[in-house]
Amino acid sequence: MSSLGKLAGLVSIACVLMAQTSVDKQIKQLPSPDQSSVLAAKLLHEARAPAISIVEVWLRGDPASREKARAVLNDMEEAALNPLWNVKTPLAPEDQVWRMTMVVETVGDLRRSAAGMLAQQLSNKQPAPVPTAEGVEEREPPRRVCDEAYMLMSRLVANDPQSEDFLLRMRQFVHLPEARRDAEIQRARQSVVWRQLRTD
Repeated sequence: MSSLGKLAGLVSIACVLMAQTSVDKQIKQLPSPDQSSVLAAKLLHEARAPAISIVEVWLRGDPASREKARAVLNDMEEAALNPLWNVKTPLAPEDQVWRMTMVVETVGDLRRSAAGMLAQQLSNKQPAPVPTAEGVEEREPPRRVCDEAYMLMSRLVANDPQSEDFLLRMRQFVHLPEARRDAEIQRARQSVVWRQLRTD
């Protein structure tokens, strides 16, 4: 690596460390977790700013710059999602097709990554925190990390995770004895829809 390349690498590391220090300081200054929304909005705006700028180049730049911007957006993956699906400018057919393809493929990659994370936890039998809901007096039964992973896995592959049928099925699952929950987790791991998501 050239001296210039090494210097650029060091500058990049220094910028990351400064950003981490700044964020750490801002988090420590939060009066309470309940007041996180203003800081979250500010940090989200700062994080999205580069991708928003690149989308603007893709929309309005000269042909060579637009092609390069598109390549960068491809490589930015999920960081480019929000500004791409918020594009309001009318697009040429080829640009619309690329935009749709980019968003759908990136969302697919994120779903597969989420499935991989959940798959690692389907055997984790450590106790999980019992969820609490205000105004609900009925105490939830104890849960394990694998139970939470199963319910999230079910949500990931469900057609309508807000439907009454789905919510009732999840409620029934948490009330099953552990051995029956384990059997249900094993059955779900072998399901066609889950295996397709893991291998697509």
